[in-house]
Amino acid sequence: VHTMEIKLPYSCVSATGQIKMDSLLNLFQDAAAVQCRDLGISGFDLAIKNLKWVVSRYQIRISSTPAWLDTLVLKTWRRPWKNLYELRNFSVTDKRGRELIEALGVWVMIRAKDSKPVRLTPHLPGDLMDPASNAPDLWTNDHDMAGFDHQTRFKIRYHDLDLNQHVNNSVYLKWAMEAMPAEFIFDYFPRKLVISYLKESFYPDMVVSRIKIHRENNVLTSFHTILHAQDNSKLARLTIVWEQRRCHANV
Repeated sequence: VHTMEIKLPYSCVSATGQIKMDSLLNLFQDAAAVQCRDLGISGFDLAIKNLKWVVSRYQIRISSTPAWLDTLVLKTWRRPWKNLYELRNFSVTDKRGRELIEALGVWVMIRAKDSKPVRLTPHLPGDLMDPASNAPDLWTNDHDMAGFDHQTRFKIRYHDLDLNQHVNNSVYLKWAMEAMPAEFIFDYFPRKLVISYLKESFYPDMVVSRIKIHRENNVLTSFHTILHAQDNSKLARLTIVWEQRRCHANV
């Protein structure tokens, strides 16, 4: 288990005083990257072998949102699954040990030249392949959007790219949330998120973010599809469950 303690910086706080969801993904990636470096399997280590890590999936449950300068303990740990996937768990607690956020990420190792997945065993030390892991509890995210309620276009920027020179995983979540109507984005906060990454995207293409919204009582569920603007190929699919905010303070 890799552990890091942070004070939530001002740059990670949204207009409603809660942690930005894309900043949360960046914190996850930072923690995972440090542990991978310590294990000798970082993106830089894989690049020497013409390999790279890509994120296939995130699922996140938020029990309580941290505030600016809160002391947070972020833990992450890894395990292999089916010799194809790297499962990575995340836990964010306050300094008293109360869990605020828990998440699961699924990583895939691919060849840099053609983006084809490879098996883990030829490229990871043997001690990182034990023990064999049971199948994770994967939440449903298989909606087929028949029509949509809202649509927004985005141009991929240079600063949306990561070291793999494709759009970083946190940007897809930003596109999804940026397309939400103002009356929802200010009055609701995410409690549960599932993100499936389907295809890479690159600078300077255009993308389309589409949303279908279902609202029942004080719970809102938004179904998102991120598409390539030119050929309508699906780049990512997201399901976000929101709860109505009680006030404009911490929840």
